[in-house]
Order: sequence, then structure tokens, then C-alpha cells
Amino acid sequence: MGDKKVDIGVLEESSSFLLHPRFFPSKVGGKPAWLDLKNLPSPSETTCSSCEDPLIFLCQVYAPYEESDESFHRSIFIFICKNGSCCQSNNAENFVVIRNQLPRKNEYYSFEPYEEDENEEFSMEKWSKLCEVCGTKAPSHCSKCKKIYYCSRKHQILDWKKGHKEKCDEMKGAEIVKPCNFIVTESGKGLLFKEWELVVDEEDEEEATNVDENSEMEKLRKLMQEKKAGSLTGVSEAELDQYTQEQPVDKVFNKFSKRIARHPDQVLRYDRGGAPLWITGNTNSVAHIPNCEYCNGERQFEFQIMPQLLNFIDVGIELNSIDWGVLVVYTCKNSCSEGPAYKREFIIKQDLSQ
Repeated sequence: MGDKKVDIGVLEESSSFLLHPRFFPSKVGGKPAWLDLKNLPSPSETTCSSCEDPLIFLCQVYAPYEESDESFHRSIFIFICKNGSCCQSNNAENFVVIRNQLPRKNEYYSFEPYEEDENEEFSMEKWSKLCEVCGTKAPSHCSKCKKIYYCSRKHQILDWKKGHKEKCDEMKGAEIVKPCNFIVTESGKGLLFKEWELVVDEEDEEEATNVDENSEMEKLRKLMQEKKAGSLTGVSEAELDQYTQEQPVDKVFNKFSKRIARHPDQVLRYDRGGAPLWITGNTNSVAHIPNCEYCNGERQFEFQIMPQLLNFIDVGIELNSIDWGVLVVYTCKNSCSEGPAYKREFIIKQDLSQ
């Protein structure tokens, strides 16, 4: 990236109603705030290819594409499998990235911005049924009450155990009015990540002070041992040992440390058409970037998710927990409209270890 200005994202607590789709949020955790409310991805598109469990919403970035009227509203969603066994070093197969866009004039939202009114009615019921647990498309429902919908049998069982069993009979024939389809329910609290607003602003120009690499690595060790938040948690002891032993001087990591020192809590770096800030010089994890599968056009770097995000979403650091060094997202350069409403994009996961 050199000295080119980029936008960085930090997390702030926010009222849940402000993270509703009508406000076009960038957010982390909770349920996805879908953009196109009708043509949602099928459950098979948000299922882990390894263990076949439903993927969990990680984050979304609202990124309008001014060059096209068709992408006046545009969001990119990232989903992840929470099973630690599916999280492999320098392998992004446990992630799915989806892009969606809409023109300013569409059937879901007002042409003008909405007022921040918590009591404003905005029902999802006429568009799509959403999973009670995770907020993804829900093709099935409880066979007894026929009121609550699910994306999968696994989430139906989870919701049954977490309270629906007691409520099911009284729901039969009753008029169920849900205040908001995007509120995390009791069954989702132990499964979904903690919800945050993702606030994006320009990176500070001030150069950070020189970073002593050995000192930084020692700091990481202490943070791992104490289970406290820091600038690069989420990295296992084994990875740290391997990194320090096999790569005693990694100029790429040193550059990474110096750059993020400007904003230690950053969880996002946004630089459409720029270049990623890699975390290590290990190029084995940097794959060939395939063309867009819908228009065959070139893809370009759009943003990356930083390891600091692991500090905020209640991910443990125990063995077999999910982690990453950086998650690097590439999207169609033309932000094409071909294909389904929600389009798959490309992601690279780069870790400190080989």
C-alpha cells in the first residue's frame, strides 16, 4: 500500500435498531442485515463445505459503487464456519464472501434516507422468512406451530432446546408479531458473534514510531497467556513459536506492525483497487485471483479483515478455535449485475504460520 491513504474500520457499540437493513449498516456479528430482502442466498450457499454445518455471519461492509447506477447500494457479507476443525492454516474454505447491490430506486427501501426512528415499522414478513437462530434464509418451519422458521434442522433443534419447546403449543393459531427479524434470540446468543457497528474513516497520516519486532512478539505471547485483547491476538502459541523460529526476520510482518500501530484497534482496511497489507512474507498462502464467475471480468482487492477483530467477537484462544492472520477480499472490478442477486466473491486467508 505504501503511503497511499486507506480507510480503516473500528468497532463501536450501537443500538440494534440502527443496524437494521434500512440504515445500510457496516457491522460485525449478530444477524446479517440483508440488502436485497427477497432474493436471499439459499441455505446451501451458506453451508460449510467441510462439515456441512450452517455458516455463521461474521461481518458486512457497506460499499456503494458510484460508477454504476445499479450499485447505488452495495454490501459485501462474510460468513464463517465456527468449527475449529474446519479452520486450516492459510486456507479460506471455511469462509464464504457474498456481494449484493441495488439501485437507489428499488422495491425495498425509500429513495430518501430514513429517519432514525426506533418505532418505525419495517416488516420483513412480506419478503422472506428468516431463520430464528441465525437470520439466513429459512425454507422450513416448525411442523407443530408453523410460526417459526429455520435454515436447517440443526438450528431448529437448537431453538427447540433453548425455549421453543415451551412456547410451541401456545403459538398454535396465535397471531405472532415479531418486533424485528434481526434481533438476536435466546437460541442465537450462544452461537452468533457479538454485534458491533463498524465505523469507517480515513487512516491517520501520522507515521508510527519504529516497532521492535522481538518486543512485539514477546507482547503477543503475554497477551495470549493472559487472554487479554491486544493488537494481534487469535494467534496460537504453536504459530508464534514457528514464526519466531523459522522466520526470525520478516520484513513484511515488521511493516505490518508499524502500519497498524497508527490505529491499534482497527479491524478493517478498505482500499478498493489498492493492495493488501500482508501479515507475513509467506507467499504460499497468496493464491491466484480468479476472474468473476459471472461476467469473467477481473477481480480487484477491496478490503481486508484484521486479526484484531478476534478480540471483539468472543472467540476463545483454545486449541481448535477459529483464527486468522488477515482475511483479504477480492471482488469483481466492474461490480457486475450478471447472475444471482447475491454473488460469490473471493477471499484469501493468510496466517503467520506456514
